[in-house]
Amino acid sequence: MPELISAEDLARQMLFSGVNGAFRDWCALMRIHPVPGRRGVYDPALVRRRLDEAQGLLQGEGAASAMGAGLVAQRRARRGAA
Repeated sequence: MPELISAEDLARQMLFSGVNGAFRDWCALMRIHPVPGRRGVYDPALVRRRLDEAQGLLQGEGAASAMGAGLVAQRRARRGAA
């Protein structure tokens, strides 16, 4: 079973005083949504992915496939070699 995080824990980790309007606005801005059917419960993998996107560490589908590629494939992609 995947690990999930409560809204209270996520708010504390993101340095909000609690689950309040500011936290909910931030979640909406970051496109972080609760697990379907589980109000107030979040998927840490989704949260990490959204934070990485916000910091420019991931850029769409290409970044996801590059992360799964080997080091040689990543180097070839950077250098433009096939």
